[in-house]
Amino acid sequence: MSILVKCLIVDDEPFAQEVIEKHAEKVPYLQVVKKSNNAVEALKDIEEYLPDLVFMDIQMPEMSGLELIRILNNHKPRVIITTAFPEHALEGFDLNVSDYLLKPISFERFLKAVNKVYTYQKLAAQSRIPAVQSRESDSPAFFWVKENGKLVHVAFEDVQMIKGMKDYLQIFLKERRIITYMTMKRIMEILPLQDFMRVSRSYIVRKSSIISINGNVLETTLGEEVMIGTTYRDIIRDEVSEWLK
Repeated sequence: MSILVKCLIVDDEPFAQEVIEKHAEKVPYLQVVKKSNNAVEALKDIEEYLPDLVFMDIQMPEMSGLELIRILNNHKPRVIITTAFPEHALEGFDLNVSDYLLKPISFERFLKAVNKVYTYQKLAAQSRIPAVQSRESDSPAFFWVKENGKLVHVAFEDVQMIKGMKDYLQIFLKERRIITYMTMKRIMEILPLQDFMRVSRSYIVRKSSIISINGNVLETTLGEEVMIGTTYRDIIRDEVSEWLK
């Protein structure tokens, strides 16, 4: 399967942009679609060009690269940090960046970083085939995931809970668990949202599997207790309030 990774370079230094662009020209599957001189410009470019990968500098005028990563909403590409400052590495990885490259960036180190993203893109594309069955079908709706190298059929009605583990998911079924290479973003695109609810950065829960809500803790039919994430509390409160009217 041939995959093309569309890239955006975000750096306020022309020389740094040039180094990354020259490295990218040597990699057949990389396509640089735009170069942005600052984070504010990059925010618009990300929405317009929808890149798969962003090479992101940290220290830029008006807004830092890390601040930009935090506010990305509609389209969230993979990010490789490119910086001369190693002290931000931990914060970068907390934001789930794919890699952290220190300037000056050698081609060998650059290639290692982009190969990681390419592998992710390739597996993500493979996980979408075959397509999700239509919800209007008379037979139970299902989707496919890869487990240990083989495609596994998963019925929506069997899914009780999903736990995100960076680029992997742990899917809790009625009878067993599956670990597959897929992102939370992708599974949210697949799931029937009328039946499921994201309750934190790492957890999606079937609504009918929630037994009780005690403060910020959900108790589920699986016997698992799940902490509600801060940014999801209002959504869950609104969901529950519909039943209390």
